Amino acid sequence: MRRFVSFCLIVLAMCTATVSAQLPKAPSEMKGKIVTGGNFGFDMWGNTLYFSVSPQIGYRLTRGLEAGVRLGYDLNYTFDRYYGNWSVHHISAGAYINYEIIKGIYVHLEDEETCRLVFDGLMSNGSGPRWYNSLFVGAGYRQYISETAYAYVTLLYNLRWDYSVGEVNSPYSRPLMVRVGYCFGF
Repeated sequence: MRRFVSFCLIVLAMCTATVSAQLPKAPSEMKGKIVTGGNFGFDMWGNTLYFSVSPQIGYRLTRGLEAGVRLGYDLNYTFDRYYGNWSVHHISAGAYINYEIIKGIYVHLEDEETCRLVFDGLMSNGSGPRWYNSLFVGAGYRQYISETAYAYVTLLYNLRWDYSVGEVNSPYSRPLMVRVGYCFGF
């Protein structure tokens, strides 16, 4: 048993040395300054279908500073045999800026404008579009996959969230949001 454990430790050490020699380059050494990517989501809970897609494009202004824009589309579709089917559509656009403090760890600031449309069946329910503004602050982590690509996770807090009225002033169900996505530099 000792020989097996020793063998496993030696193989693990060799693999670790090989992987550390192939770590991707720092963001300042990435080939391109234009970064594109985004995130998407899908969920089915009870009788509600949720779908989200959010592409983004950014530009690296300096070594760690990136600015860009993000578009978004969210769909909540509810199947209800007693009250009828209805759907809520959120279309959003936002400008963001983030700064990478150390390799992989960054802070994020984003201002987003969102339009909410509600439909009963295929027709609008007559309430018209409703506009919301959200101001997100947060931090995140990037895992570099190659010298031109990374996956990220960001924890954001909506500063415009009002606990006294809840969802009335925001299309989001809570002030905290987690985003998981990917980006490619070119």
